[in-house]
Amino acid sequence: MKNQIEIIAEIAQGFEGNEKLSYLLTKGAIASNADSVKFQLVYADELATPDYEHYKLFKDLEMEQAIWTCICQKIHDAGKMLYFDVFGLFSLDMAKKIGADGIKLSTTEFYNNALFNRAIVDFNRIYLSVGGVPVEDIDKKLSQLSSGQMNKICLMYGFQSEPTPLNQNNLNKLSILKNRYSDFRIGFMDHSDGSLNDAYYLPLVALGAGINVIEKHITLDRELEIEDYISGITPSEFTRFVSLIRRFEPVLGLNSLELTEQELAYRKKATKSVVTLCDLKLGDTLTLDLIALKRCSISINDHSILEIEQALGKVINKDISVNSPILKEDL
Repeated sequence: MKNQIEIIAEIAQGFEGNEKLSYLLTKGAIASNADSVKFQLVYADELATPDYEHYKLFKDLEMEQAIWTCICQKIHDAGKMLYFDVFGLFSLDMAKKIGADGIKLSTTEFYNNALFNRAIVDFNRIYLSVGGVPVEDIDKKLSQLSSGQMNKICLMYGFQSEPTPLNQNNLNKLSILKNRYSDFRIGFMDHSDGSLNDAYYLPLVALGAGINVIEKHITLDRELEIEDYISGITPSEFTRFVSLIRRFEPVLGLNSLELTEQELAYRKKATKSVVTLCDLKLGDTLTLDLIALKRCSISINDHSILEIEQALGKVINKDISVNSPILKEDL
């Protein structure tokens, strides 16, 4: 059976460094039936210089370890996974201390080799963003990994343009990534407009590319315009989103061209086989005025003749009544 697609409720910076808001978003993400919850674990001095335009915002996002540990416990108690975006060795160590199940390295940290190498050692689940990264750089990074390390990594494609226009999502890249990096899981980071139905339909289209993970933003209320709300949907909307994914996930079926039981049953009922147009006697030679391809009351089987050319000119070895199938052993 195909593995269940992991759905990550992406809180990102939406908690705004506020303990109460963090708990409310955690509660909403858990209630939505997402598989995992993800925050950005931000420490300003690790991410930017003090003169950077968003330095103060990053500083405001910092929270005490005890708060994060409590959030982690709530998520684990609900049977969910906790992930963090990390932006350096300090936040990586903190994620480990808090009890995170995995980490994500955004495009910001793609070239941070020291961080990547430590993350491979410390965590078994690593989500590596490849949005905006040239393919030759992806090749270089992944070519250095062992098979055991490959199993830890999910390549995440997508980018945030607040929101990302539909025609810029380039979902064909998901299939290309899946074929090029067949040893890795592939995920889609959805940044469609959370106020539109696109927020539901775009990820459904992405399912057809054979992805393993969907990351989607969650927010308490779009009217509040809290951080990272643009691509976010509310907990009740997220619940609907999860239900849609779970409903349509099975339509992808197996990664095989083998016929299923239902397809075999359909084939047996729908396929014509060679039948007689009149009563035939032992020794008759089969011609187009004596036989035809038709459905009949007997379903096709391994003995049926499905192509009329296989019977024409052949001699039958027994009497066969009108409208009866001619079997391979009858020739």
